[in-house]
Amino acid sequence: MALNVADIITDPEVYSAQRPGARTRILSVRAERRIRVGDMLLFEFENTQTLHYQVQEMVYTERLRDSSDVAHEIDIYARLLPSSHTLTATVFIELDVLETVRLELERLAGVQRSIRLEVDGIPVPAEEIPGPDEDPDVLSPTVSVHMVRFTLSDAARDAFRDPAVPVELVVDHPAYNEATPITGATRTSLIADLALRG
Repeated sequence: MALNVADIITDPEVYSAQRPGARTRILSVRAERRIRVGDMLLFEFENTQTLHYQVQEMVYTERLRDSSDVAHEIDIYARLLPSSHTLTATVFIELDVLETVRLELERLAGVQRSIRLEVDGIPVPAEEIPGPDEDPDVLSPTVSVHMVRFTLSDAARDAFRDPAVPVELVVDHPAYNEATPITGATRTSLIADLALRG
């Protein structure tokens, strides 16, 4: 699956009329692709639908009309598309108390590099996806939102696609050690991602 310029509405009035329905549809998609690990980390696994929505919203809010500007936005978000051997997620560190956010982020320094999938005992470490203006060779600081990619071997992919095989999303950090099994509708949705080509 791909993101295409032709699928993005650039007329703000046209999209404005469709926007409430688009938001309602994407909420249900996101709900089944959301995994909470512990009380502070929320993972939203991306797919073509979620990324198309994000591009469409960006084009609408920024009032982009030129196809080259739309293509630029697509290039940014297309890095997050899953494939036959990769899953991608946006990781949110949810901190409710504004006064302690800075201290909490310092306490959780490096948490984005402490994430992995456990697929029937096979560890699949998360790789942080740098922002478009970030140097991939420079470690990014810990902020409240990160994007990560899980690249599965053939064996891990085949095991993940069997719903009977246990899979966990694990955060193994000195200040935050939690795990959540991936089951049910979420597992089914992610298995569909791994059926993609590429």
